[in-house]
Amino acid sequence: MNTVHMPTEEAQAIADLFQCAAQELLHAYQRNKEATRHHASGAFRAALHHARMSCRHSSAAHEYLTHALERSGRMASEVCTVTTVVADAAVRRDH
Repeated sequence: MNTVHMPTEEAQAIADLFQCAAQELLHAYQRNKEATRHHASGAFRAALHHARMSCRHSSAAHEYLTHALERSGRMASEVCTVTTVVADAAVRRDH
C-alpha cells in the first residue's frame, strides 16, 4: 500500500502557527484574569488596560489560526490530489 507523506516543512510551519496561536491565547487569558482582578479592586484604569491587551492577544491568535487553517486546507487538497494520482496509477488493468 502506498503511503503519501505531507511535506515536513509545510507541516512544521503550520504546527508553528498553531503554537503561536496557543501562546497568544494564553496571554489573552492571563491579561483577562488581570483585568478581572483590577476591576474587582476598583482599579478601573488598570483593568481597562489589561482588557485591551487581552483583546489584542485574542486578535493575534485569531490571525494565526486563520493562516494555519488556510495553509492546512491547501495542504489537505494537495495531499488528496496526490493520493488520487497514486491510486489511479496503481489500478491494475488486465486487458
